[in-house]
Amino acid sequence: MESPFDFSSFMRDEFDRYSPTYAKENVKIKGESILDRSQGGVLLFLHFGSFFLSGMSLIHKMGLKYTVIASRRNFKAMEIKERNLWEDVHTKMNTLYSRKMFLTDESNIDEMIGYLKKGGFIGAALDVAEIDQKHKFHPFQFLYNQIYLQTGPARLARIANVPIYGMSISYDQNHKLHTLKISGPHDQNKVEESIQKLLSEMEEVVSQRMNQMFHDVFRLFNRHSIREHIIVINPSEKTSAKFLQPIPKIASDLPVNFAPRYETQVTSWHPHREFAYELISQIKPKKIVELGVHFGDSYFTFCQACEELDLDTQLFGIDHWQGDEQAGLYGEEVFETVNSYSEEFYPEKSTLLRTDFEEALQQFEDQSIDLLHIDGSHQYETVKKDFETWLPKLQKGGLILMHDILVEREDYGVKKFWEEIARKYNTETHQEGFGLGIINC
Repeated sequence: MESPFDFSSFMRDEFDRYSPTYAKENVKIKGESILDRSQGGVLLFLHFGSFFLSGMSLIHKMGLKYTVIASRRNFKAMEIKERNLWEDVHTKMNTLYSRKMFLTDESNIDEMIGYLKKGGFIGAALDVAEIDQKHKFHPFQFLYNQIYLQTGPARLARIANVPIYGMSISYDQNHKLHTLKISGPHDQNKVEESIQKLLSEMEEVVSQRMNQMFHDVFRLFNRHSIREHIIVINPSEKTSAKFLQPIPKIASDLPVNFAPRYETQVTSWHPHREFAYELISQIKPKKIVELGVHFGDSYFTFCQACEELDLDTQLFGIDHWQGDEQAGLYGEEVFETVNSYSEEFYPEKSTLLRTDFEEALQQFEDQSIDLLHIDGSHQYETVKKDFETWLPKLQKGGLILMHDILVEREDYGVKKFWEEIARKYNTETHQEGFGLGIINC
């Protein structure tokens, strides 16, 4: 009786035969005409079939510029023999791809975006979880199961404004031939929807050759298994401070389509989240700047709104992250929490500038900001200076948000300054919590 085909052993043995000639002679491509060669693109795949061979065939049969995003963080958990194998594979593929692989622990997003914009194609696996790392995962349906996969690689396509494609490669043992199937193009501005479509298109190929799955994606990438790799921000005792409560009621119902993913114990901005979401949906800002990020509740409300509304918005959070006498002083852990969340969830949208407001001015051209949020020091002279020095940076028709305009305390000068500018500008007031003023410039 013939023993079942051991694809894993076959693939490992096949690595030694990888070459441009091997890719040309042993891979048939379906959907070749789908790829738009006039621009780059992101090709998403699962660890299925001889996935390294996919890129080689794109390069040596189609003449494309291609490389992949790869990780070596999990090598440290492997046995020596296994680790040596994968290190050798990485070394060899760096010579066979159009350029060295983008490594998750070395490469930066700007490099990847530049490669895509110059017409390069980047491949990325969706089913990746790295040791000691947290990423943004999203639930998808695949072969009647719900699995959690990364969406970060697909978002590169949206930033670079290039299409998303799906690809899967399978091996026919009888004909001794690999078939690479390409699907798409899919809308880079609808990341989750596009990933679900390409997964659905992969189902036929994968279901017919389940033995060619590199690992059990249903067991390793269900909600329970992946939970330690998903970032969850919880209030931290380390970051507690003296919080002001001049107005007792701080509550507002959020719209059904907006559920904040980031929330700390600093509740003073929570009543304005629904308003901010709706405001951003109306004005669709290209550039948002926040002066005074603190724990990040308002800043990440802006970030999440822009992402969920599929807006091409760049956000900048400016703060020295030391605190002050009014908000309370705090340690380095506050910045570390905010920075970690920003890098994991919004690396393509969010930029944190750890500096003083005045020093940050030189990084922004006049009339370049659509929405400015002022929430730094609350002393009268400081608030006035922040408003006057940053006003020239606003686009004509831009908006300024000013927090804490209802707080009545001797050491708070925001209310006094707000009453002054309300007589000079067209303003509105969100009368919740500590109050949020809106200035039409």
